[in-house]
Amino acid sequence: MNTKTVKSSKINKAFFVLAIILLTIILCLTYVHFGSTNIGYDGDEVFSYMSSNAEQGYKKLAALEDHTWYPSSYFRNALSVPSSCRFHYEIPIRNQATDVHPPVYYMLLHTVCSFFPESFSMWYGLSLNILLTLLSLIVLFFLLRCLIGGNYLPLLFCFLFGMTYGVINNMLFIRMYVLLMLLVTLQYYYHLHLYYSLLKRVDKWKPRQLITLSLITITGTLTQYYFLIFLFWLALIFCTVLLIQKKTKALLQYICTMAVSGIGCIVLYPTMLRHIFSGYRGEEAAHKLVKVQGIFEDLRDMLAIFSRQLFNRHLGLVLLILLVWAIILLLCKKISFKALLYSAVLAAPAALYFFTVTKISPYVIDRYITPVYGIIFGLIAAGFLFLAKTTVTNLSSRFLKYMLCFICLLGGIITSFHRPGERMEQSRYWFADRNTAIKEYTEKNGSCIYISVDEYHWKIWSEFPSFMEFDDIYYLDGIQWKPLQDERLQQMDEILVYIEDGVDADKAKAYIRRELGYRSCELAFESAFADGYLFRKPDA
Repeated sequence: MNTKTVKSSKINKAFFVLAIILLTIILCLTYVHFGSTNIGYDGDEVFSYMSSNAEQGYKKLAALEDHTWYPSSYFRNALSVPSSCRFHYEIPIRNQATDVHPPVYYMLLHTVCSFFPESFSMWYGLSLNILLTLLSLIVLFFLLRCLIGGNYLPLLFCFLFGMTYGVINNMLFIRMYVLLMLLVTLQYYYHLHLYYSLLKRVDKWKPRQLITLSLITITGTLTQYYFLIFLFWLALIFCTVLLIQKKTKALLQYICTMAVSGIGCIVLYPTMLRHIFSGYRGEEAAHKLVKVQGIFEDLRDMLAIFSRQLFNRHLGLVLLILLVWAIILLLCKKISFKALLYSAVLAAPAALYFFTVTKISPYVIDRYITPVYGIIFGLIAAGFLFLAKTTVTNLSSRFLKYMLCFICLLGGIITSFHRPGERMEQSRYWFADRNTAIKEYTEKNGSCIYISVDEYHWKIWSEFPSFMEFDDIYYLDGIQWKPLQDERLQQMDEILVYIEDGVDADKAKAYIRRELGYRSCELAFESAFADGYLFRKPDA
């Protein structure tokens, strides 16, 4: 290799590294921008902190006593790591044993929070999610490089994917689904890597490859049980391909590795058996699996969510262009039917996961399909590039080749790039005016009342962060309606009252007026599970 070639190689490598740094900075700034616009928490997000950090257990903390004052420190402590319990991973493991999910994500969140004991911040969860999102993009880069080759185009497609509504939305949601997307993409990529290694005239894999496969499988399973749905379809197709190609040794290795991984999961977290087979989520999934009614409606709604979040509602157009383009090239004998079959096999695990999850998930909502976002986006991008390359090979004009490539890339930007000026929906479970209303109220008053009828005390979770704005909170059971004889409340000229969804609002208002002597009542703010009302006495 001559000096000129070496110099050119170094320049290209430096330029590529610079491109990675620049695009990563843009992505991070975008994620921080949307993170800073978050105005509330879903109860599940608050639960992530409680389950990760609450030494007493989330059930005990949320089961508040009727007619009892609670200082704001009570709610901060429920969401933060005590100084004496930093890096105590038995806390999230024990808490998740009483829930329906495995503990890996909660252990990671506990790790982040352990660096900041006795404190709570939205950014502990968001910083973890940003890191996991970037790792997902790295895995997607290697997946795309396997599919289309090169460096710059995989990097560009990863950047476009990272800027989609779906990825940003998923990053904002402080739950395990970002980690699940990372591990599902990694599992898919590693299976592709294992398959390609068999094409190099080998009949079996090395021990380190099987150990890596097992570690990914165990980590994914102990992150979210929906990982097993994807793994089932992926393993079924993978084993079928190995069987057809008569890779008997590799097939036996694979089956044994999956069996060992399953045993490892059970040994590490035996509670998973109860979660899957007797937990209420498992029962819900089994019930929906055999239910026929509403299948097409659920599928239509899930596809609409997918189209909006990854392709700015252009999924139908994108797939139509791909299909027509492929048929034209097939009729012109520019591509073979075998190539289309290969593409269908590549897409099958993610597509079957999508349909299965749509069928069994308790709600038609984005979080359940986000794990395969990267795979599907990557395959569609690879498909377009394959068709473009096949088409331009017959064009003599270099200008036309570049124009066609530019049109493809521009189409990718238009159909996927999420514009930072647009609002996100995820995590906006508090309406925008509530922060201002609470701030105005707490400038003059330090106490409030919360009225609940929730038997399982989960609706109040989403309000724990807002309770930190007060000095103390008075809890009322909205079923018993015992006489309210607290002296502090009797002396207050005005009081902010949270009336939880499910409480008879008219009855609650009449109760507060009667027991505390308030006359005026006005709606201060709304949110998903509790609206705030400001009560005042006549002379206030």
